[in-house]
Amino acid sequence: MIALFEKLLPVLIIVFIGLVMRKKKLVSASAINELKQIIVNVALPCILFLSFGSTTLDAKYIVVVVMVFAMCGALYIMGFALKNRLPQFFGSIFTPWFMAGFEFGMIGIGLFGALWGTEALPIFMLIGLGHEFFAWFVCIPYVQFKSSGSFSLKETVFRFFKTPVILGIMGGLLVNITGLYSAMEAYFWGRAVFSTMSTLSNITVPLILIVVGYSLAFERSNALKAVLHMAARLAGVLVFGTIALSVIHQFVGQIDPLFTAAFYAYLILPPSYLVPVMVKDNEQERYFFSQTVIYYTVISFAGYVLLMLIC
Repeated sequence: MIALFEKLLPVLIIVFIGLVMRKKKLVSASAINELKQIIVNVALPCILFLSFGSTTLDAKYIVVVVMVFAMCGALYIMGFALKNRLPQFFGSIFTPWFMAGFEFGMIGIGLFGALWGTEALPIFMLIGLGHEFFAWFVCIPYVQFKSSGSFSLKETVFRFFKTPVILGIMGGLLVNITGLYSAMEAYFWGRAVFSTMSTLSNITVPLILIVVGYSLAFERSNALKAVLHMAARLAGVLVFGTIALSVIHQFVGQIDPLFTAAFYAYLILPPSYLVPVMVKDNEQERYFFSQTVIYYTVISFAGYVLLMLIC
């Protein structure tokens, strides 16, 4: 128990610092948004590049990516079923994304890295890779089509490979597969580049936790509707996630001692923070999803504590 609190208390303290910064207005919301840009465009790509560049790759890991993609698909279909069957509660076009999206970058990497160590992040990021493909090629195109009535596959692919986070993943995979990562380590300039990335990676987790704490602004919302959304999503991710994990174990075996814990750590993440951002023309709907995501974030924190106790 003491070991658990030794890991958990620093996380809670850093999150609390972010919350105090917002309460005391020590930092403006615009400054936090700029900090998010630094995290997403610089720090996260560095940590992803180093993780995928140095980890041991195996062709059977493709099963993990495929099963996570399939799990997200099942949750997405569940979201549509709820939207069509119970429109009074789940009638938004964003409901499927709320059910299937995971805040892998801003919450997942921060929490998992803080609690299990940044050295354990590669296995967690492997799980999140299938979600990134699903979000970019299913969720975002659907919302764009419903909002504007048009969709361009060429533009989506271009934006996907232009995203800094994806560039970090793909760059890491490229230098890993080609052997360039090891080759660069043999030269001083290569070691200097990796050292710079490592320094940036070290500040990623605390910066993310500060941003999370700053974002925890609790306000009143439609309580029944929020509870139904959160309960439906939690039930769905645990059912479909457990099925996906069983299939992975059957075909791949034990990938890593931390894999099962990492998989459930992924499952209990809150919905994507992009959901309320994508709501453009309906302020009431944007407010609802924004608050519900925040409430779910608290559930995720509690879930991580429970997961650490079990594992």
